[in-house]
Amino acid sequence: MSTLLALQTAIQDISKNHYILDSSSILITSRINDAVNEIAGGILLHNRTISPPLPELYETATVATSTSLPYVSLPATYQRSLFHVASAAGVTVPPPDRCDYYGFAMFVAAATSSLLDTVGAVSRACVKGLKLYYQGVPAVSVNLGIMFYRKPVAMVDPTDVVDGIPDQFQTRLIKHYIGRQLAKEMVDGTDRLAAYHAEEFERAMLDMVEFIGTDGAPTAMRSKPVTKPIIKATTGASK
Repeated sequence: MSTLLALQTAIQDISKNHYILDSSSILITSRINDAVNEIAGGILLHNRTISPPLPELYETATVATSTSLPYVSLPATYQRSLFHVASAAGVTVPPPDRCDYYGFAMFVAAATSSLLDTVGAVSRACVKGLKLYYQGVPAVSVNLGIMFYRKPVAMVDPTDVVDGIPDQFQTRLIKHYIGRQLAKEMVDGTDRLAAYHAEEFERAMLDMVEFIGTDGAPTAMRSKPVTKPIIKATTGASK
């Protein structure tokens, strides 16, 4: 695994001859953590696809429904691709395949009331922004079990290691991601250096995608409800 100190050294090494880089470890650390977050959140590749979720960032959690609102905030650790919701009744709630604005429009169109105020057991769910919307709205708060991909844990100490990215790709990805940034930020920056780092970063991303597979979220769980959820959810009062 790549430690924060090793990554800081790698960034300083590539910047010695070409770039002006503030040597402050705080600023370099910020760049490194930002790079990890961007990679985990999904990179648009040249083939117009978004890189899949990182398997090591898989997370489970529970959220308590409101008795007056058709949505609840997702956990602070949530980053992308919520793919499983289990109701308190023990039945999987199938969210739409697309949890974007189009998917949310489909979710609203399928609801009994466009105001999303129908009272009843949760039977549908959808993500919009950082909120989990559901229909119906339980009269008594219930816990919903959810599965998603979380944010990487930020590195702070020199011995901290990269969270989520497979070991063999960590240095390549982060070094060239930041190298590309630095090349673009140069006062007299060269397209050649920016293109070099962009090409190496893309190659590392494609290698990682091939390694982890393109289906980060199990499609079977999205498309085919099951009678017994992987998460056992229970009824509980709102806190």
